[in-house]
Amino acid sequence: MTRAILRAAISAGLLLTCLAPANSADPPKPSPPPPEGTFVSMKVDGCADKCAEFEIYIFDTGRALFRPINSKNSTKAPFSKNGMSSIYKRVAKYLDDTSAFNPPVDCTDRKADRPVAVVGSSNGGQSQKAIWSSGCANQLEKARSLVKVFVNQSGMWRNINSDSRYWEKYWETWEDKK
Repeated sequence: MTRAILRAAISAGLLLTCLAPANSADPPKPSPPPPEGTFVSMKVDGCADKCAEFEIYIFDTGRALFRPINSKNSTKAPFSKNGMSSIYKRVAKYLDDTSAFNPPVDCTDRKADRPVAVVGSSNGGQSQKAIWSSGCANQLEKARSLVKVFVNQSGMWRNINSDSRYWEKYWETWEDKK
């Protein structure tokens, strides 16, 4: 009888340890390094765990990769799919056509805890990156459009939230959230 009680106590202790919330003082986990190859990418980050933070990579080979950064995503582990070669070309052209990699105008009125869209590309060892903040009035529209293009074109919205318009509603009404 004492063994059964001891086993039950150990099991309960392990369960409570697994269910306990992480200490808010714990440092954030570093993102894994970017994958190798030719790709375009977008990372949504910086909203102080109030929104889904994630990375989307679309490779010239046709592979797409979704990596969740926090627990606000519906998909908790990296997810990939194939057959995206035309999507890579379309998104890469969009980034070029809209000058997504030109340095954004400096933000003088950045609001804290607002998400940023970090766009990137890698081609033959050459990489480029630009950060567009939703907390800057002069960068908000560009940040929104970049997020929409990556999420819509890659079809990764299900990995962010089961509501197909969650990410869009979130970014559309961000200025209303306090």
